[in-house]
Amino acid sequence: MLAQELFRPMSEFDPLEPALLHDRLKDQIIPWTGEEGEVFRRLARFQPDGTVSWDGFMLDGWDEPLGG
Repeated sequence: MLAQELFRPMSEFDPLEPALLHDRLKDQIIPWTGEEGEVFRRLARFQPDGTVSWDGFMLDGWDEPLGG
């Protein structure tokens, strides 16, 4: 399955909240605490296809943290 079918779109991601992010480049899940939320807001680059380029990652979806 594609990440788009499993995760929420990055356009709905709140970088100040904990989440699980999917990195398309390495096909891995990245735990997100929200601690870098302000940096993300300043430096993240949204791409026309809905992905987000940030800090060497190509983020294409997110979800609630486990148990969250």
